[in-house]
Amino acid sequence: AMASRDAVEIGNPAVKMRIDLAGGSIASFQLEGCSVNPLSWDSATHDGADPASLEPRPLGHFLCCDRWGPPSEAEEARGMCYHGEASRVRWRHVGGGLSTPILAAELPMAGLEVQREVSLAQSDAVVVVVETVTNTKALGRMYNVVQHPSIAPPFLSETTIVDCNGEQGLTQGDRWTALPEGLDPSKEGGIRPTFVFPKAVNAAGEVDATHMTGGTDDVFSYAISSGSKLGWVCATNPEQGLLLGYLFPAEAYPWISLWCCSREGRPVARGLEFGTTGLHQPFPFCAEWPRIFGRPTFAYIDAGASQRRAYACFSCKVPDGFQGVRSVELGECGQISIVERTEVAQTITMQGGPDLYEKLFGQS
Repeated sequence: AMASRDAVEIGNPAVKMRIDLAGGSIASFQLEGCSVNPLSWDSATHDGADPASLEPRPLGHFLCCDRWGPPSEAEEARGMCYHGEASRVRWRHVGGGLSTPILAAELPMAGLEVQREVSLAQSDAVVVVVETVTNTKALGRMYNVVQHPSIAPPFLSETTIVDCNGEQGLTQGDRWTALPEGLDPSKEGGIRPTFVFPKAVNAAGEVDATHMTGGTDDVFSYAISSGSKLGWVCATNPEQGLLLGYLFPAEAYPWISLWCCSREGRPVARGLEFGTTGLHQPFPFCAEWPRIFGRPTFAYIDAGASQRRAYACFSCKVPDGFQGVRSVELGECGQISIVERTEVAQTITMQGGPDLYEKLFGQS
């Protein structure tokens, strides 16, 4: 069914990438000679809808914009969808080169336009995505942008390790009503840190967020560790010797959110999400809780304004017995170093291109 969906495909000697135009998702980021696509998650399969449908829908890594999570009841009644319109509209391939396509989408209800510039590294499995959101309306507004890479089996298994440089975290409450556990109005300032990564708390108690946490819909949001200029999140399947990761300016995306879905005790999905908010609630809640752990819960875009944010996505093989990632570092000449979480740490280096730093940090 996927073959008949309109897509933009790009590749280099290391990787092939497919961007689905019906929703704009990165539906595949697959190493050459590797049979596993880490971004194989499909919302149709997940929600019991028809996977053969050609309508726009979230796949793999999709974009949440103008919001993350549910609309208010009034907005929902007027047609606003969960996670905003970005993955529910058709995207256009508007220009660029063979390995540097430019895509665009209009979000009519939100009054926003998104332009996405994609550039693949010359020879390694590294891609940089620069997105510019423009407010086409005559009034400013609050909004959010959250990247939603979703991994699924076979890449996702009980042994898949998720690492990130999130620090203070909270557990999202019921998706329609309750506030997260960590928002306690009776406490001074209203906020109490609930845990620090890799810990998390769900209905079962304290859990380890580097692996599946057992819930059907656990979402843990972490503020990127203070003093870090870069945020990063990686998933590694040690049996397949395969890693997928993301690197981004913490200023652009100050939050990392890990979604965990198991059904009948089996892993179904994990979200390696990063974005402008760590509050999975409609905007009235964000207005009431404008900062959590000192980080904003929404962005504001003035009338006619444009805002630019970028991230890098990378994938590589890892050696046998790889223990997960301690840190991801960005070198001056565009090399990405993935440092293993062991005493005698192995480092895997990838070349993202000499202008990688410039592309990530650009003129925001």
